[in-house]
Amino acid sequence: MTGSKFASLRAMRERREQDADAELLSQSVPDAAPPIPEEPRRRVGRPPGKRSNPEYQQVTVLLHGQTYLEARKRLLDERKEVSTLLNELLDEWLKR
Repeated sequence: MTGSKFASLRAMRERREQDADAELLSQSVPDAAPPIPEEPRRRVGRPPGKRSNPEYQQVTVLLHGQTYLEARKRLLDERKEVSTLLNELLDEWLKR
């Protein structure tokens, strides 16, 4: 028995890689077309949001439940987030 239960798998992979390298070296195509550049891959999943943006700071705020509920209802109609509303209100307050 070998030292590792995965040693034979490692050896098979190394042999396969060597065979692939040897095959590439043996193929010589004098007038080969230049390789087509790959397009950048799009990331899978959600786009980065405010949480990953260093310009934003996460805070916790205690609001009256009914006030928050009414605000969320209105913000849904306007397709806005609570954080956007709070930023706008604080900016206006700071300008006074």
